[in-house]
Amino acid sequence: MAGKEKVKTMKIAEHARHMKISQPLTCLCHCVRSVQTCVLFLVFLSGLTLTSAALAAPIILYYENRAPFMTVQNGELTGFEGATASDVFKASGIDFVLEEAPGARQLDLVGRDVALSCAVGIYWTADRARLGKFTLPIYHKQSQVVVVRTDNPKAHSFTLLSAMLADSAVSLAMRNGYSYGYKIDAMLEQAKARLKRPSDDSHGRIRMVLEGMADGAIFTAQEADYQLQQFGEAGKLLTALHFSDIPPGEPSHLYCSRSVDDAVISRLNDAIKKRTLK
Repeated sequence: MAGKEKVKTMKIAEHARHMKISQPLTCLCHCVRSVQTCVLFLVFLSGLTLTSAALAAPIILYYENRAPFMTVQNGELTGFEGATASDVFKASGIDFVLEEAPGARQLDLVGRDVALSCAVGIYWTADRARLGKFTLPIYHKQSQVVVVRTDNPKAHSFTLLSAMLADSAVSLAMRNGYSYGYKIDAMLEQAKARLKRPSDDSHGRIRMVLEGMADGAIFTAQEADYQLQQFGEAGKLLTALHFSDIPPGEPSHLYCSRSVDDAVISRLNDAIKKRTLK
């Protein structure tokens, strides 16, 4: 019997080392009659250890300084999407660190899974879903509008966005690497209009329209209102066109890298649900 017990102990120790289970926990297995049952027990403990480690690891939370949706004030992420994202992480008990990055850069980093990370306020697309993980929606944006100069007769001659996009004489300032929702993205793929994608932020694209470098720029209604106010008197030279073929706004999400554990996504979703029910 002593020999069999020694063999059992050696087998248990071998499995424990492979799964990085500590010796005190391994000792619990000696009360189990079979090695197979003990191994299953160790697998269970290993899963618990990995899940706990995944939940404890801090997440890089990417944001873009893009009021009114997100900006940092006194070290805290604020805005329609930013404050919600921060509150959801805190309610989930998931540690995070803020890191500012342009939208296109965020998508690249999350998609390549270079770190445990999530990006705030991202539209769902099939391509992105193949590369990362989406939470439930954290915000529902208003429909898109096109900001143009009030004295631009060409821009005001259109009654549909599809007609504006079909005109090769029109130029529009677009966000680089940004999705406008799957319906507008589909329109943009067929566009004959000149689509300019500068590295400028929202303020810069409004300035392009104001200075005549572009006929228009597409924004959500909330962001258009906010940006026009930032230009003061000059903003009165601009207006937002609402087209009947622009679809309703779509929800935005937290978009996380593949290495973010499913248990983390689940906790974030639970916190999002609780906010929705309030």
